[in-house]
Amino acid sequence: MTAFGRGQAENSEKRLTVEIRTLNHRFLDLHFRLPRRFQGLEDRLRQLLKSKIARGRVELNLEVMPLGQSNKTLVLDRALLREAQELLEELRTCCAVSEPVRLEHFLRFPELITIQEPVAEDEAANWEVLSQAVQQALNIIAAMRRTEGENLAIDLRQRLELINRQLAAISAQAPEVPRLYRERLAARLNLLLPEPALMEENRLLQEVALLVDRADISEELTRLSSHLEQFQQTLASSGAVGRKLDFLIQEIHREINTIGSKANDLKISQAVVEIKNELERIREQVQNIE
Repeated sequence: MTAFGRGQAENSEKRLTVEIRTLNHRFLDLHFRLPRRFQGLEDRLRQLLKSKIARGRVELNLEVMPLGQSNKTLVLDRALLREAQELLEELRTCCAVSEPVRLEHFLRFPELITIQEPVAEDEAANWEVLSQAVQQALNIIAAMRRTEGENLAIDLRQRLELINRQLAAISAQAPEVPRLYRERLAARLNLLLPEPALMEENRLLQEVALLVDRADISEELTRLSSHLEQFQQTLASSGAVGRKLDFLIQEIHREINTIGSKANDLKISQAVVEIKNELERIREQVQNIE
């Protein structure tokens, strides 16, 4: 589910601002943008985020603002400066350029001046302030995702109600299938046999019974009702339920496919199509649920 959270914490040396964005994704996919001196804390960050978020693409960006005197220093590489000066003078002579070497010519060598950071920082102190900022952002994200989840649950329950209505229509039509099979078979025999009356009634009933047995969907209806009930119960439970809901949707889809292929009936086929349409919409939503 999509959400955005921002957290801020500081100590005597620096202020940390953390921004976390979550996007829809079937799995947990973590991405970090950290200053170099904080990259050693990436594993601890991963563990913290995994304990709070189970699914989705998570993008974390960290900005660091020094407080008070900066602990960075600018360093001039004097040896490289002398080499650059000699090279520039040589180029000026070779090319017969009368213009003197100026400061801006040296600035074309960015390696001459580098930013030097402290050799080592207190990792424990950095983690203490970083974890505070991250937790603030995660609290905001959790609230946003909870609100979105509640709205999503309402939509899913409405779609489940539509599926249950179509399922009720299938259950009501299923007992009519034997009679319709018998009528269709008798009509075909009347067209094919010169004397349809010679066809024994028992033989006709046997053929109808075979067709009905192949088209029996009672087991599929029972399993389908069970899966829908489990889906409702899982939707009402707490914690990460997205993967279980995804699995149940696959099972429901499998049962409804079997019903559609076995029950050679127009009304049942129409209901199956409606159920598949709702299942596809539910599948898209479920893949975003944690």
